[in-house]
Amino acid sequence: MLTLRLIRREARTAWPVAAVLALLAVLLTAVPLSWPPRFDRLAAGTLADRVDRAEPSRPVLSAGVVTVPAPWRPAPAPGTLDRDLDRIGGAVRAAAGLRRTAVLGTPWARVTTGLASVRGPGVATFYGDDPPGVTLVHAQHDGPDGPVEYLRGRAPQQPAEDLAPGIPGEKPPPVEVAASEATREKFNLALGQPFELTGAEWSTEAVLVGVFRTDRGAQRLWQRSPLLVRPWPVLAAAGNGTKWEMDAQLLTSAGGIELLARQKHGFDVTWELPLTVDRSGPGATAAGIAAAREDLAAWRATPSDRLCDASRSDPCLLAGQEVRTLSVADRLTPELDAFAAQRLRTEQLQGFALAGLLAVVVATAFAAARLGVHRRAGAFALQRSRGAGAAGIAGRLLLESAVAVGAGVAVGQAIGRALAPPGAGLGPSGPVLVAALLVWCAPAVVLLARTGRGRPRPRSRRLVLEGLVLLSAVGGLAALRTRGAFASSGIDPQLAFAPVLLALVVVGLLLRLLPPALRRASRGARRSRGLVPLVALARAGQRRGAAALALLVLVPAMGYGVYGGLIPRTLADGREQLADWRTGGAPVALVGSKERLAGDLSKVPTVGHQVTVTGATGDLVAQSDGTAFEGTRLVGLDAAALGAARPSSPMARALAAAPGADAPVGGSDDAPVLTALADPGLAALAPDGDFVLSALGMPRARVRVVGALPREAMRDPVLGPVLGSAPKRGAVLVFTGPSARRLPAQTDPSAVLLHPAAGGPAVDPAAVRAAAATQLAPSGAAGPQAELRDRAHELEALGADGLAHALDLAFRVTTVLGLLLGLAAFALDLLLTAGERARTTSCLRTLGTGGRAVFALQLLQLLPLVLAAALGGTAFGLLLPSVLGPGLRLGAVTGGPFEPATHIDWTVTAGLGVALAVLMTTAAALEAAIARRRGLGAVLRLGEAL
Repeated sequence: MLTLRLIRREARTAWPVAAVLALLAVLLTAVPLSWPPRFDRLAAGTLADRVDRAEPSRPVLSAGVVTVPAPWRPAPAPGTLDRDLDRIGGAVRAAAGLRRTAVLGTPWARVTTGLASVRGPGVATFYGDDPPGVTLVHAQHDGPDGPVEYLRGRAPQQPAEDLAPGIPGEKPPPVEVAASEATREKFNLALGQPFELTGAEWSTEAVLVGVFRTDRGAQRLWQRSPLLVRPWPVLAAAGNGTKWEMDAQLLTSAGGIELLARQKHGFDVTWELPLTVDRSGPGATAAGIAAAREDLAAWRATPSDRLCDASRSDPCLLAGQEVRTLSVADRLTPELDAFAAQRLRTEQLQGFALAGLLAVVVATAFAAARLGVHRRAGAFALQRSRGAGAAGIAGRLLLESAVAVGAGVAVGQAIGRALAPPGAGLGPSGPVLVAALLVWCAPAVVLLARTGRGRPRPRSRRLVLEGLVLLSAVGGLAALRTRGAFASSGIDPQLAFAPVLLALVVVGLLLRLLPPALRRASRGARRSRGLVPLVALARAGQRRGAAALALLVLVPAMGYGVYGGLIPRTLADGREQLADWRTGGAPVALVGSKERLAGDLSKVPTVGHQVTVTGATGDLVAQSDGTAFEGTRLVGLDAAALGAARPSSPMARALAAAPGADAPVGGSDDAPVLTALADPGLAALAPDGDFVLSALGMPRARVRVVGALPREAMRDPVLGPVLGSAPKRGAVLVFTGPSARRLPAQTDPSAVLLHPAAGGPAVDPAAVRAAAATQLAPSGAAGPQAELRDRAHELEALGADGLAHALDLAFRVTTVLGLLLGLAAFALDLLLTAGERARTTSCLRTLGTGGRAVFALQLLQLLPLVLAAALGGTAFGLLLPSVLGPGLRLGAVTGGPFEPATHIDWTVTAGLGVALAVLMTTAAALEAAIARRRGLGAVLRLGEAL
């Protein structure tokens, strides 16, 4: 029967362990509940940043229509165009779905007419006395980047009397237009000059009323309509062939478009929908992304009759013309798909880190429970002698731990709610409940295991248990490697718990190897003269149970710490690798189509070397068996210039070492023979290396492959701007010397890589941008606009990625907490075995052992455990990347075509080893100091033998 005095005594004995269990419950509750909403906030910021970076180059969401003239309908009233654009633009915005409407801005409309020839006195002609061609553009509200600024004259504004109903057959008034300074000079136009616009089925008179500037203001308009900036030669169809013509665009007003609409001239209309992602909302969660995909899929299927309040028999009208077909350009869905895949991978890796932390928390709880049961062993023995059963005592321990764990869970939930962003929900409670249940049951399980220790247990039971753990670990790891990296959504339980089983296998192996190693060391100690090594090793061999629990905490803590230190280093290396790949390994790179990159930038201050890389695409056919390789990427570069700019370049070394790579072009101009190096896959499939190349912009050529590129050359960042950041698909041929100069100018990306001189100052991006203003300005050349890539800026943008930052932070936090718990478990082990060490020390002091020998004895008793934990934990951490295989690959998080190489951060491992050594040395010194003042009677009881 429990008395009040006994309850108080047990409470005084049990409260330290109860406090430890409560703290562990706080930890296992606060972290899993507070991290998911904080991660959602980081993910939302990342998605918003990606959308913001994608919008300036091309619209993320846009819709377009082509109007059809309706001759039987009356002319619309003046001012109809802008009202119709606003009305239909609002319908387009609403059709995107209610859930997306909250983040969609006011649609911005652009109206573009068909191509018309410019004729008039003094107007310049091109390509054999052909008149230039223009299209008229009306940008509603001038665009989202500010109004168009005028150098001379004014903005087009059609007078009200021009829009009044006219007499049938009367010549229409001139359309007011404005041109850029480059277009005015190229076409030889003067302010106020009238000229004639002649289209396929229409003609009208126009007058130039203003000249606008394109170096500032309305930048997005210049990006969307680059022919407004300057004229550009365009290859157009002419009869059965093609011809070159000089095309440009002119600005006009809504009234000018309405004048043309009265002539029954159709036009193209585009609405851009500015998108703003809520950085604090649920739009970046898995459910939010799925809802956005559904909305966008429904929006892409929107019929044109939903754009107006009209039935199918009464079509939708815009400025008196019919709107029949709606085309939608959706670049948001690919962004969402890429983001969802990266978020999924990040969640899986975070689940791996969280499972490791929870496993260490549970193991620490069992270590603390063993200490508590050991401290109360006398009280439990007395209660058993008075008739209490083990089950009853275990039930009472469950009640005691329920109070501590329940209070810890409540406090942890409050802390988690405080750490979570305001208004956000907490993370899933499933892992918390499972871990809390194990922590709650730890004291009772330890007690029952200790009670049954005295009964003989067959050796086969342990073998069966170890075999089950081993088979479970091997099966889980094999299944994880077989199924790949993206088998489940959200947290991957297989990836999370397979390493826990592997840690158990490592602990079991250490427990199997430790006794034989200690016995062998003891045999060596017997042959020595000293007593201390023999006693210390004997004591270390007798504490197998305590060692098991200590290793159960230290091995996972150190293993996850080793891998946790690997993650930030690998992420940082992956960012640097991707930044190098995007800039071609140069500090500054100019990337765009070959036609846009004409010009020499080697004279720019701080630029020491310029390397030009040409990109193109063609189709190969093997001469030997006719095998076709469609979409082969063609890369041309100067190996000598690359070697001078970057001597460590594997690509430059491979091209310089290949015999005949820079041989003169053979054959004839109509059938040249080029030499190239092929990627390893293409070289293996066609060992004879003889191909026929067909590429747009060049005659059919014969290609002789003179060698295979080494794999390190295929990873050379000089290929990055040309091949892109997506994983490589298809064959690759690399040309140098005269063969490289024969590659055609296509719309594929090419690059100009700018390196500093050896020992010179760093390349100045601002100076390069100023010198390359012509190349960077919007133009009508085919292909994407040219862009300047600065490696420092690229690295900064990659470092600001919220998903990578979240993964880095998750592993740093769990690593630090796991290592602290490992040190705490080692401290608990020291407390658990303090009594036995004190008895041994006092006995040796009684026999005349000195203070130094006692200190050495304390160190040698603890050294086997520390060495086993250090070796086992380090081996476990190093095994994780290779054993789990694709389960722990970080390429989906870092991006880029290659998986980043893993780099072990030994500072974490060394830090934990130093901490264990300091803790062990401090404990040994403290024990030795206490032993000087402690007599044998303080540790022996009546009836005990020495």
